[in-house]
This record gives sequence, structure tokens and C-alpha cells, in this order.
Amino acid sequence: MSHDFEAFYQGEPLAPGLRHNGIPWDIAQPQPAIAGLDFRGDVLDVGCGLGDNAAFVAGQGLRVTAVDSSPTAIAEARQRFPDSGVRFAVADATDLAGYAASFDTVLSCALFHCLDDTDRIRHLHALRRATRPGAVLHLLTFSDQVVDGLPSPFPQSEQDVRKPLSDNGWTITDFGEATLIANGLTMVAYFDAVGRPPRERPALPCWVVRAVKE
Repeated sequence: MSHDFEAFYQGEPLAPGLRHNGIPWDIAQPQPAIAGLDFRGDVLDVGCGLGDNAAFVAGQGLRVTAVDSSPTAIAEARQRFPDSGVRFAVADATDLAGYAASFDTVLSCALFHCLDDTDRIRHLHALRRATRPGAVLHLLTFSDQVVDGLPSPFPQSEQDVRKPLSDNGWTITDFGEATLIANGLTMVAYFDAVGRPPRERPALPCWVVRAVKE
């Protein structure tokens, strides 16, 4: 993986020189951008973090497996959502060993922009191995747009996202814009860097992509 998220969940900075002020994506609710997505069959939430999105999808009556590379995150997700029916597990998003042909829908939310170029390709190949024919991938990742004066912390152009998907076995059926909500109380350094006053729940620009396994 491109970052040591296990260390981050245990209180270490995600990058040198950044003080750990909490988990920026811990907003204690599912991301609003996933509310209108189409989920069916067996669902994989990859890079699930603390489990809010997975619990939301499971609440629609679907079978959900949610994985993250951080044992600390998975332990916390199990504690937060003990009755959700979600199967939480530790797994490497660039490998997904043990899940061959297991899923009909994948949610990859706020993970893609955390991976380097090599791991992004490995991630997409791992998702192909883990899914069944015709599976749908919902990919939400930071964009290079600006929303209400706020850029994303890890900007990616449209081509940065389109090309890896198209080159690695995924046919894009929809490509749009939305926002990911963050916990602004944990993002002091970010607001200082962009020269904007702090906001409790900043909306950061992202791409929302729907792709189908070829």
C-alpha cells in the first residue's frame, strides 16, 4: 500500500511534518455521494475505513463485505456496527487474496487517490479478480476541481482516473462530479495550506465513476 494507514489509525502522522489531529474521513455517517449509487448482489466495500459506508449499504438488505488494510480500523468498525451484518475483514486492496469471483458490486470510496500509480493498477486488477462477470465498480476519488474555494488534498485530473480504468479492464459508463465530506476539525494544516478559514464539514471535490468489468 502507498501509505501506512495502520500507523495513522494508531496516531502517527500520515505524512512527515503533519501533526495528527484525528481521522479526516471520520464524519460518523456515510458519505452523501454514495446515496444514489446502484448496488446489487454481493457487495465489496474496499478501503472501508471505519465502516459507515458499508453499514449504509448493508441497510439496503444487501450482503456486504468490507475490507481495509488497517487492523485497527477494522476493529473499530466492528465495534461501531456490531449488528449491521457487514463482514469486516483485514485485506490488502492491491491483492484481495481469498476473494476470487466473489462480488457483483464494488465500492471504492476515497481510496484510489491514496495509492501511487503502481498500486492503482494493482488495485484495479485485484478488483477484477474479486468480481464476477458484469460486476459494477463505483469509484469515488478526489478530483482536480475546486468547490466553494476548496481544492482537494490529492488532486487527480479526469484523465488520471479514466486512463487506468480503461487500460485495465473496466468500461466507464458514467463519469461525474460530486464532493466528499471531511471532518474539518482534523484538517488545520490543510486550511492553512489553502489559505481558507476552517470549516467543520468541508465538501471536497471528487469524481464519481461507474464502470463495468469487461
